[in-house]
Amino acid sequence: MLYSWIQAAASAATNLILEPPWKKRKPNPPQPPLSFLSLPDVIILHCLARVSKSYYPKLSLVSKTFHSLILSIELEHARFHHKTQEVSFHICLQLPDPDRPIPIPTWFTLWIKPDDDDEEEEEEEKKRSIFVQVPSSYESQEPLFGCTVGSDVYALSQSYPPSPSMLVRDKKSIVWRDVPDMIVPRAYPLACELDGKIYVMGGWNANKTENLSCWGEVFDINTQTWEPLPNPKAELRFSTMIRDIDIFEGKIYVTSNDENDSVYDPKKRKWDVAEKEVEGDSRCKVGDLYYSCRRKSCMWYDTECDEWKPVKGLSSLNKSCRRGLIETVDYGGKLLIMWDKFALPRRNQEKKICCALVALEKRKDGQVWGTVEWSNVVLTVPSSYVYLRCLVDRI
Repeated sequence: MLYSWIQAAASAATNLILEPPWKKRKPNPPQPPLSFLSLPDVIILHCLARVSKSYYPKLSLVSKTFHSLILSIELEHARFHHKTQEVSFHICLQLPDPDRPIPIPTWFTLWIKPDDDDEEEEEEEKKRSIFVQVPSSYESQEPLFGCTVGSDVYALSQSYPPSPSMLVRDKKSIVWRDVPDMIVPRAYPLACELDGKIYVMGGWNANKTENLSCWGEVFDINTQTWEPLPNPKAELRFSTMIRDIDIFEGKIYVTSNDENDSVYDPKKRKWDVAEKEVEGDSRCKVGDLYYSCRRKSCMWYDTECDEWKPVKGLSSLNKSCRRGLIETVDYGGKLLIMWDKFALPRRNQEKKICCALVALEKRKDGQVWGTVEWSNVVLTVPSSYVYLRCLVDRI
């Protein structure tokens, strides 16, 4: 094939040389270059699926086609197919709304600027990351809360209005399936798995009805049926969104933004008051180590000597976030720290939410060192805002 092509090209070149100038044909007009947008949508989708999400906001400005595809569920399917899914960090805030006595929670997603972004900015305005409201070109849809059970992932919608639906899919598939509806519709619920059952709580205001039998409910995976949990006492009922739900020693610990936290014992079918986490102390696990961010330090737990030790190299960061600490989470094997502060001294109208991403390293001498990869203001909000919850997902 290659030899035939070379022969044809050589013959054409010979004829061009031997042909008299007056017999030369007029050259064909140059063809316009093939446009990327002229390709079928399915090909563009698979190309976009190989690009980091950090580029999506700018790509969505290229054309209406790009904008539409970036917001489509088909792009999520393509990323799943190519195994190019990325970790997403979301926060849920309650912002004041003059039109609603109880504002509807708002989700934001963390967007980190690409390393090769050469956008010119003033030094004081440089930001490595920002929080952006979803859905948008930064994140196409509101997050789902996922609960993994064996080879399946169960998911609950984190949006309003309340819904009774829970979805399930196999880890090897992107297609969600329905399971039997919950007993009551819920908005922003959380769940956990214990002994082959999924416990769902939150998102239902039982104070507005006389029937308190569905404060929480449990789904039996084997029988595919729902059963209500016992009604907690009045002091254990949550008036706000559940902040976290966790399992420890066979019991379910529920953290809220209210005065009390709760613990549920499935064997005794009994609710009780749980010890409230110390204010200004946020803990999480990164890799094999537990970390605790406090008002004046960032600590790690040494299991060998059973004590908390300081993370080295973070003295300047500790001074920045010693007040207003909000949350500490594992973000792709690194420590993401979030705190707030008043935007201007002596003025309390606005607050700035800040984030820092810290890479961690345990050295040969047994000490843990942290390196701040970036730290900046990610969002400005009214000072009366309420932090409700965060989610890290790859659903």
